[in-house]
Amino acid sequence: MKRGEEMFCNKCGHQKEEGHFCSNCGTPLNEEPKSKKRIWAWVGLTASVVLFLSICFGSYFLIQRTFSSTESLTGAQEIGNETVEKIEQSTTGHSEQIETNHADKTDKTVLIKEAMPKVFTIFTEESIGSGFLYQKGGYIITNAHVVAGNTEVVIRNSAGEDSTGKVIGLSVGSDIALVQAPDYHNAEPLSIDRNESDIGLEVIALGSPQGFENSASIGYLTGIGRDIEFGFSYTNLYQVDAQIDQGSSGGPLLDATTGKVIGINSLMYTNQNSFAFSIPMYSMIDLVDSWISRPMTDDEIHDVFAVYENFELYADTDNSTTEEEYYDYTDEYLAEFIMEFGDYYEMALYENDFFWIEDMILPKSEIYSQLKTYVRNFSEQGFHYELDSFDVTYIEYMDDEVVVSTYETFYMTNAQNATSFIEQEKEYTIVIDKEGYYQISDIFVY
Repeated sequence: MKRGEEMFCNKCGHQKEEGHFCSNCGTPLNEEPKSKKRIWAWVGLTASVVLFLSICFGSYFLIQRTFSSTESLTGAQEIGNETVEKIEQSTTGHSEQIETNHADKTDKTVLIKEAMPKVFTIFTEESIGSGFLYQKGGYIITNAHVVAGNTEVVIRNSAGEDSTGKVIGLSVGSDIALVQAPDYHNAEPLSIDRNESDIGLEVIALGSPQGFENSASIGYLTGIGRDIEFGFSYTNLYQVDAQIDQGSSGGPLLDATTGKVIGINSLMYTNQNSFAFSIPMYSMIDLVDSWISRPMTDDEIHDVFAVYENFELYADTDNSTTEEEYYDYTDEYLAEFIMEFGDYYEMALYENDFFWIEDMILPKSEIYSQLKTYVRNFSEQGFHYELDSFDVTYIEYMDDEVVVSTYETFYMTNAQNATSFIEQEKEYTIVIDKEGYYQISDIFVY
């Protein structure tokens, strides 16, 4: 209470005096009014509530912001992961495609190499053709026009080994025959597709075109249901663009994916562009199986021979050269032989396998041993060879041999992946072996 201030007791109205209590009723003289105290209480309470709410709302927004930031970060990570995943899938897909393409090439190579020991060159005194193992027991299918006029034939395998076979089935109407070879009694045959194939199927033709043994040609089935009268009645033939020539007759046409036999190569048509015909395997199964169940006798075989005197036996092509002409040196066949060697040489280096060119090189010659060693060491040293062009530039005839000159270009990649483009001029010396086939006796590189 300030000095000189007139004040009265809030309770009894008595004039306040000096002191802390009213002298009349004893009420404390310095106590503030309750209304004033309530005002301050409300102010304090309001302030506390405001402060509390501020803290709550601040915490809420802080938490929300933090949560929102975290959620955004998580979303960005998820988007990033999706992007990374897509990139990885894209990269993986590309890698898988490269591996698949390489696998395709490798698979065909393996398929051909596995099939070759089951494919044969068939010789008679009058003709040369091909055949393949159809069933265990040494049963070999070929064309009738390959063996017609003979009850016994010579069979040569992919390693150049000869054995004999007996004709036990020979058709009059269909160009189909069955030979049994005792030396292959336990050999595993090729797998057979018993269903009709569709146009567009990738195929592989195996055989000995123009006497070039162990040959493989890749193409497509370009037509079905072809009917041709050419001595025999050929019905529902497969039409293919794979290279087939005289000597291919009787060889197998394989599905390039499964390796199963879908046809028997039989005819070639030439008119600017060449394509060939193959007898569908499914159409001949019953006939061949009947011969296995009951082989024809020699007399029955001889009775059929008379039928073949009425038409041309060599139905491979309508304008092919004769067998006698083939066994002589001609520019066309020499060039074809050398260019085929170029293709097989590339395959030999790619597969690190001398097998691909072995039968094209003169045995016991110096170049034979040199190439065999070179092919073996080539891949081991990490090199890669890719043929670019292969052209025959000149052919020179000698007394007992021929020199074929070539201009070749190719890419060579070393173990450090450095690639070089190389041009070479070569001379191939070619001789004819005792069987009448071309073989390389020497190679000179300028």
